[in-house]
Amino acid sequence: MKTLTSRLPALFVFTVLVWSFAWPINKIGLDYISPLWYTAIRMIVGTIIMMLLVLACKQLKLPKRRDLPLILIVGWLQIGLFILLINLGLAYMPAGRSALLSYTTSLWIIPLSILILREWPKPLHWVGFICSLMGLTMLLSPWELNWSNWHIIVGCGMLIAASLSWAISMLCVRYMQWHQSPFALLPWQLLAGAIPIALLALSQEPSLVIHWTGTLVFSLAYTSILVTGFSYWAALVLNKELSPLVMSLGFLIVPIFSIALSAVFMHESITLITGSAMGLIVLGLIFVSL
Repeated sequence: MKTLTSRLPALFVFTVLVWSFAWPINKIGLDYISPLWYTAIRMIVGTIIMMLLVLACKQLKLPKRRDLPLILIVGWLQIGLFILLINLGLAYMPAGRSALLSYTTSLWIIPLSILILREWPKPLHWVGFICSLMGLTMLLSPWELNWSNWHIIVGCGMLIAASLSWAISMLCVRYMQWHQSPFALLPWQLLAGAIPIALLALSQEPSLVIHWTGTLVFSLAYTSILVTGFSYWAALVLNKELSPLVMSLGFLIVPIFSIALSAVFMHESITLITGSAMGLIVLGLIFVSL
């Protein structure tokens, strides 16, 4: 347990970095292929890679009946449905706002914890939640969106639904009993998410012609291997060890880091409002961690 705990910061940094770069890379890939097939190929490749890796580590075992609840919940909600909804949302929304909307899981964690688990947050957790909510609202700037545009409404709905799906799965991962390690179960969870999406893609777009380019291959390789594979394993380990509220607010650092990357590499200025919002979210995470 001590060894695992000492690795949590490194796993967290790895996941934040991989997911921060994933949003623009994902958006680029969707210029070449439909969201449904992009998701299906990403899931299939990620599943094969993780199957081979777990097999090479001699940890691949057929799941038992007691493993099925976690396999199906994570596979369907946190992996399959979440990835599909964010790819659909990305087709309607810019990558930056899409990332922010998808990481609104913290908005669901507290009400779900109260309603389902009968757990009431500590006073400092409420303070952290409110600070983060204020910062997130400032970054999203909903007053700047054209709500008369149907694409905006559909895109926001998809991304908010994705965050709800992840929040439910996050609570289950934290409080359900694990009989095997996240590493051993991940290939089966990926498979559970990949099968229905692949079948949906075949039924809805059976004659799709894919124009393969180096950019599309790179986008799929990055999101399949690093995002769907390794970083999902890291996220499951973190989710299993940390509270859902800390996790959901902690991963708000992903869009913050994306904004910082834009400022450094694209020479975009960070406004006073953006800087204040980022500060509020970090402050909220500090309060929640106490």
